[in-house]
Amino acid sequence: MTNDITSEASGAAETAGHGRSPWAMFSVLALIEFMSVMDASVVNIALPAIRDDLGFSPTSLAWVVDAYLLGFAGFLLLAGRAADVVGRRRLFASGVALFTLASLACAFSAADWQLVVSRLAQGLGAALVTPAALALITDIFPEGPARNKALGLFMGMGGIAAPVGLVLGGLLTTAGWEWIFLINVPIGAGILWASLRLLPATGPQTSARLDVFGAVTATAGMSLLILAVVRGSAQGWGSAATLAEFAGAAALLVAFVVRQRTAADPVLPAMLLRIRPLVIGNVAFALVGTLLISTFFIITLYLQQVRGYGPARAGLSYVPIPLAMLAGTQVAPRVLRFGPQNVLMGGVLVQAAALAAWAALIDVDGGYLTSFLLPAVLWSFGLGVSIVSSFVVCTMGLTGPIAGAGSGLATTTYQAGGAIGLAALAAVAHARTDSVADSQEPMQALVSGYTLALWCSVGVAVIAALLTRFIRFDAQPQTDARAA
Repeated sequence: MTNDITSEASGAAETAGHGRSPWAMFSVLALIEFMSVMDASVVNIALPAIRDDLGFSPTSLAWVVDAYLLGFAGFLLLAGRAADVVGRRRLFASGVALFTLASLACAFSAADWQLVVSRLAQGLGAALVTPAALALITDIFPEGPARNKALGLFMGMGGIAAPVGLVLGGLLTTAGWEWIFLINVPIGAGILWASLRLLPATGPQTSARLDVFGAVTATAGMSLLILAVVRGSAQGWGSAATLAEFAGAAALLVAFVVRQRTAADPVLPAMLLRIRPLVIGNVAFALVGTLLISTFFIITLYLQQVRGYGPARAGLSYVPIPLAMLAGTQVAPRVLRFGPQNVLMGGVLVQAAALAAWAALIDVDGGYLTSFLLPAVLWSFGLGVSIVSSFVVCTMGLTGPIAGAGSGLATTTYQAGGAIGLAALAAVAHARTDSVADSQEPMQALVSGYTLALWCSVGVAVIAALLTRFIRFDAQPQTDARAA
């Protein structure tokens, strides 16, 4: 273990010696993170145009978002371990290439199923990139203020990317929805070229081999769980198909856990599940992911379906949100000295207050200032604080070869929380709208559904805040050596 850590430090020093700036390398990693997260939200504004062009039904339209999240969350855990086993730069470059080619396939999709499959491939590419990038940051920056700043900026880029995607999606959709995907192609090609020239060529960080059985059960179980939640509202939560999917997911995930206890080279090192702050932090991070993805989805539909905003106007309405979120991501690293768990609690409580205000104020005839802007700015600031502090909680003290697995676990729970939370809260909104459709005007029925979903989001934020009270850290870093 000592030799591994020493070689990583030597590699970083050698990289600097060749004149490669750590922050230049970081910019390559941050840019693809920005693109991959942006692509989870950029389609929201374009959904009506995509629906009309490719013939999606109202229930299948969510697959344009969920297919991406399914590929992203389903393969993150596997990718996190693969980054340690096959080499971080190699996996990063492979992910960038797949993401870029899948973006091209999305743009040329001529049928609904083609777009869904291409979005799934996009998500897989993003899954390969994210844990490799996070592990590369730990190679480039030694533990301390510089690494904390880099991690804060990296996660902040991901958080800001979601609202920027909504703004950009609104503008690009006016030229055709295909452009929200085509714009990725030249940028992705440039990132691939830069990664091969700038990033350190770190080899495998461990002599262990990839646990194929564990990788298959983890990926299949996570994917089937997300699939069951996504399809539950359409199939019926008590239907035989939905129950079979949940049962299959449970069986696969149980098999994965059992395998990790006996495998010589597990996908998820057993010691990670014995670190209490990491486990609780990952649950909280999943709830933060729910708040991010589901809130953007609900509010975007409110602006377009209830308020009648076109794509460009809806996108431009989001302009203040990235600025507020950026402020949150910059504030968070400066107050981490008070304890990342305390900063996280503050961030999710700010979100809870903003979401409660949103739920109370949105209306068919509500003003832009009160029904959107003020709650949006407060919420996005709290979200920026929450994203940075959550990731620090989930990775604090992880060093050596388990850094990739730890970052992969964190990003898995974050994205899985977004996918499952979106499906669940969209189902809540749909059920509420249907239940009042006969007694209310159509637009008011939609508002009733969105309002209930927002109140449920308040509950999610409060639960995340309560979880932070059970997080306690010791001062000793966690490495593979402690797993023995």
